[in-house]
Amino acid sequence: MEITVKNLFKRISPRKVRPSLYGLKDMVATKAADITKFGSKKADRLVNELILSGLAACKEQYLDIETVTIKSISCNEGPRLKRSIPWSKGVSRRIVHRLAHLILVLSAEEAVKPVKAAASKEIPKTTKEK
Repeated sequence: MEITVKNLFKRISPRKVRPSLYGLKDMVATKAADITKFGSKKADRLVNELILSGLAACKEQYLDIETVTIKSISCNEGPRLKRSIPWSKGVSRRIVHRLAHLILVLSAEEAVKPVKAAASKEIPKTTKEK
């Protein structure tokens, strides 16, 4: 079973995120979360959020999170925010803020879903036998 998790419109350049993704493919997701947890970059924090979100989605689907692996993880470019600042001689210069789209695909085998017990409780007997 595959689970896809997205973290869209993050205010960081994709070029800064991609080095943090290197080596995470085909890794166990819990181990990858531990690795990115102690990174010193903003990109590591964003990737860690994404992986933890994917693990939470796996728990909702009753998957064993110890066997979940990262099938693919990528960072694509989102829309650009165009701004300008005043420059000398009445000219304005353009500033471009790049946004990133993070996409994570996890793969795991399905575990047995818990079966809900019927809501039949024993009714206490109120009549006494003589």
